[in-house]
Amino acid sequence: MAHRLSGGTRVHVLSDRQRQDIHTASLDLLETVGVHVPVDEVRLLLGEAGAVISGEQVRLPPELVERCLAGVSPVTLYDRSGAPVLPLSEGRVTFGALSDTFYLLDLPSGHARNFLRADQGTSARLLDALPSIDWIQCVGQAHDVPEGLQTQLAVLETVRHSSKPILAYPYDRQGVLDLVELSRIVSGSDEVRRSRPWLSITSVPAGPLNASRYNLEILLACADLGVPVLYYDCPAIGGNAPSSLAGTLAMANADWLFGLTVHQLRAPGAPFVSAGFTVQLMDMRTTQWAYCAPESQWAYAAVADLAHGYGLPAFGLEMISDSPRLDAQAGQELAANCLWGCLTGTELVHNTGMIGAGKLICPEAFVLADEIIGATRATLASPDLSPEALSRASALVGSLPAGAEYVSHPHTLEHFRDFWYPTVFDRSNFDPLAALDSGQLAKRLTARSARLLSDHQPRAMPGDVEAALADLERSWRRRPSA
Repeated sequence: MAHRLSGGTRVHVLSDRQRQDIHTASLDLLETVGVHVPVDEVRLLLGEAGAVISGEQVRLPPELVERCLAGVSPVTLYDRSGAPVLPLSEGRVTFGALSDTFYLLDLPSGHARNFLRADQGTSARLLDALPSIDWIQCVGQAHDVPEGLQTQLAVLETVRHSSKPILAYPYDRQGVLDLVELSRIVSGSDEVRRSRPWLSITSVPAGPLNASRYNLEILLACADLGVPVLYYDCPAIGGNAPSSLAGTLAMANADWLFGLTVHQLRAPGAPFVSAGFTVQLMDMRTTQWAYCAPESQWAYAAVADLAHGYGLPAFGLEMISDSPRLDAQAGQELAANCLWGCLTGTELVHNTGMIGAGKLICPEAFVLADEIIGATRATLASPDLSPEALSRASALVGSLPAGAEYVSHPHTLEHFRDFWYPTVFDRSNFDPLAALDSGQLAKRLTARSARLLSDHQPRAMPGDVEAALADLERSWRRRPSA
């Protein structure tokens, strides 16, 4: 469930003037530098709208961008039963988790192995059971799945094991078409698919101001088919973006504005999910992209401020850890990212529970992240401090003698469940002088993962829908490329 935070908890790092200055700098980059656009159809679309074309470089006039920007508004995402579970209005912070990646860490053994298709359903079912995970991401990276069907089969397995909204990362236009057909089957009709979307799709360019054929084809297909699309680029400070926050923000925001412009020119008013982009720091000692660098965290707050200035929900911040182990560093980074996402009001926090700088998923990390989100939301929730609540409290205190205990009072019995209680964090009584097992948290995380997978039954789909999905997979596999 998404939660609105209590008043006074929002963090802003940009003033209104700074937001406008970054926006103006982004428009200037689009007009003077432009974007590499390797697709004839997109260059033609932009040229007819007034852009300047020089080979595959396209420069956009500011008024064109502003006109397209004015036509977008927040969307609502649904679960697969048609319930509106993610109204992406400002202030409703939600968390999405990636259900697949190249490698899966087995925490008890401490070893990673290749991610397989069978792991997709297990991951999705666990994420479906975790109350603080609001939506699920599917990239499609299983080692035992044909390359041309990666995302299709990832989404197919996920929708079979979870009813939560799904964000998918297809690799080409055909992938979009396949996922749209899958969505139509689950929704029951194309009209319901469009009006109550449970599936959204990403379009990610090769780098800031450097579009790729596949991401542009995905962007156009989503516009044509009315599929909610989330467009974002991935700048790395000092890598594919300048070694300055000012330059990275202006450049990446310009690229986001470009994606929005193409999408809205193709289909004015088509559903565009969010504003924003990811920001990592390229660690020059290792060349690794650092997801949890302090500079990245500041940048994510700036991204949220920019998104809210555009009147759109923010996407960018990742509840992730750079550590390849589920250790103290991972706990600190997951908790810090969670808190920062809540304080900045980032509506779509993604990659929740990933570790190893985006290279590993671990079931226990999902469980730990869920616990952290629950505790953070409880920390920032607004208690009832109304005059009526204070009056009732005063009456209760006044009804008892000084020094009275409240443990046995009926009021405590009635209200003690109003507070947050941990499921894996340790609040137990203990003997300070006894030997303490430092590995107990890992054991509790593993036990809770196993218990949830054993006990949780995702909402079943009708038998005819399951049969239609099986037929759909068979049709995919009959293609020569599969």
